[in-house]
Amino acid sequence: MQPKPSTCPVWSITHHAAVGSTQLLARDLSAWSAVWAEEQTAGRGQAERTFVSDPGGLYLTAVLPYDGDALASRGFALAVGWALCVTLRRVGVADVRLRWPNDLMVGWAKVGGILVEQGGPRTLLVGVGLNVTNRPWVSDPALQGVAGRLADYMGAGAVPEPAELVAALLRAIRLAQRMFARRRLAGLAPVLDRCWGEARQVVLEPAGGVALAVNGGFFRGIDTQGAVRLCSEHGEEARVPAHHIHRLREVRV
Repeated sequence: MQPKPSTCPVWSITHHAAVGSTQLLARDLSAWSAVWAEEQTAGRGQAERTFVSDPGGLYLTAVLPYDGDALASRGFALAVGWALCVTLRRVGVADVRLRWPNDLMVGWAKVGGILVEQGGPRTLLVGVGLNVTNRPWVSDPALQGVAGRLADYMGAGAVPEPAELVAALLRAIRLAQRMFARRRLAGLAPVLDRCWGEARQVVLEPAGGVALAVNGGFFRGIDTQGAVRLCSEHGEEARVPAHHIHRLREVRV
């Protein structure tokens, strides 16, 4: 799903206090539209998993033009993750990192997620959910110790105003579009190496019908084809194609 490089006009932003899903509302909108909400009652993430979207978070879907080339667009969500990491570091979240393929993390805590999917025939939806001042573990106790929020990783009073943060996120998405148009996934892989943080032990859950020869090790990033690079404790490296992986879980040791 390759976003078409083009000159970006002014974003047309619609703001809601609460919606079911910004992704759903944006599905039929034209390119350079954006839907921003302070709460989602039916937020979702990758593989249709529920994304708790309680008040105090920031939930945004940006609509990009799309040329229909799904093969060329492979890995675009990683470009968005890179740009969001750069942006969040600039606003004061110094230790933010990317967890493959679409989670924004600080340490072991997930502070945000990315969902990229096709909207209309010529549009691409880039969904971003961020925990800002909300407490998602109150809505779902299973998230205690798993989820984090930006307010806990920034100095007192340093959290940007919501409208400022939305503007920064839209600039990041536009930056990702330009970067990906120039470099594609192969050129982006070395840049992403600065986003993963320290090597962490992971376990891979296979996609349906796939038997993985290697299902765990230390995450070392991706190669130029987008395959996940894993390193054993003895230093041996294996590469697992992205489409063979249903989910990657980090293991606390």
